[in-house]
Amino acid sequence: MMATDFVKNITNKLTTQVAVFPLATFRVVFGALMLFSTIRFWYYGWIEDFYIAPSHFFSYFGQDWILPYNAPFIYSLFIIMAISAVGIMLGLFFRASSLLFFLSFTYIELIDKTTYLNHYYFVSLMAFLLLLTPAHRALSLILNSFLALNLG
Repeated sequence: MMATDFVKNITNKLTTQVAVFPLATFRVVFGALMLFSTIRFWYYGWIEDFYIAPSHFFSYFGQDWILPYNAPFIYSLFIIMAISAVGIMLGLFFRASSLLFFLSFTYIELIDKTTYLNHYYFVSLMAFLLLLTPAHRALSLILNSFLALNLG
């Protein structure tokens, strides 16, 4: 009897609807922080210093195929990161923005292990996990404008 109560309790907790606003707030803050971080890299010249100027990079084991090709490629990755961070923050094309941010940020992170910081790993994980969430269902620019069209 206790096992079935346990299963029912777990089932109830997994199927109970919860508010999406805390997740949407996290999405907005995450996008804003990632935009700020990307602009900061550009402003301080760290893109040039860390990914373009060095003649040798220390790759992760088994990932020596990840190279910083040339300056225009690296700068365009940072532009993609900034645009996708704005998309995450505003909820515009949310899944595509999350995917682009995850891929570009993780690629930049994997170029050289001397630039590794543990919170960069966390950022990559959060960007990937955002793909799996409905964080765009609240506080989203596109959803709010769509609802306004339907209600008016």
